[in-house]
Amino acid sequence: MELEEIIEKHGEYLYHLSFLYVKDRQLAEEVTQDTLMKYIVHRTNFRGDSSIKTYLTRILINCCHDKLRKRKRKTILNQILFFRKSEPSIEKMYVQKEVYETLKDSVLALPLHYREVIILFYYEEFEVNEIANLLDVSPNTIRTRLRRARELLKTNDSLEDMYDALGGEFYEGI
Repeated sequence: MELEEIIEKHGEYLYHLSFLYVKDRQLAEEVTQDTLMKYIVHRTNFRGDSSIKTYLTRILINCCHDKLRKRKRKTILNQILFFRKSEPSIEKMYVQKEVYETLKDSVLALPLHYREVIILFYYEEFEVNEIANLLDVSPNTIRTRLRRARELLKTNDSLEDMYDALGGEFYEGI
């Protein structure tokens, strides 16, 4: 696969995922570029045991961890996902936006080892076994981290208030 094809096919995904990790647009661009550069330099090491997307994701995660180790920043992510509801009322849209912002902040406040499994499982829709391969840990470790991260999110008082405001609809995806 040529580099232009890879950038066209996976560039936006890599940027989005790096943005979820580092929480900074400029740093996410750097990480994405570093990932592509490492791929160019080491593409002969790709054995084809997994998809190119999985290989690039592993490189990206390593780059993110490197950047995060070097720069311990705590900034708030502006926007991860948009709500995909069909024409709710203005009041409900406002409450959903507040819930979304609170959930986003809560996810980003999780320790990295919990945050990364939540992001990969819920936002990037990887399976537990795929996440285990990416992070080089056992699937049981991933399940435990997901369970603990969910518990941390469910015990967040701000999220509980939002849950009550939505009448119990909120925790469907957690």
